[in-house]
Amino acid sequence: MKCLRLIMNISWTEMRTNDWVLEEAGVERSLLKTVKERKLTYFGHIMRREGKCLEKDIMQGTMPGKRNRGRPRTNWWGNVKEWTGLTMEEMIRLTEDRRRWRTFVHYAADPRNEDG
Repeated sequence: MKCLRLIMNISWTEMRTNDWVLEEAGVERSLLKTVKERKLTYFGHIMRREGKCLEKDIMQGTMPGKRNRGRPRTNWWGNVKEWTGLTMEEMIRLTEDRRRWRTFVHYAADPRNEDG
């Protein structure tokens, strides 16, 4: 945002919102979409692996031991579940077909599908 304001010669004292600056520049925010796509793509890659592996155990949350007190930390599965709205079984079945998973990731990561 700072670079856009410098390029467009907008002073910080003009009290313009970030949304206004983005609209005037004709630019869309794409960082969140990129992060979601990469994270979901990597999730599918790991879930397609055969047998047991450390990454798969970590993503599925099947590590032994107790968790710490307090609010549960946000984990891979929590993010993927929130972005896709599917259960673990549905997600694993969907990742087995690479072509369907890629299409699904494209639509799940699209920020225009989000509310707000």
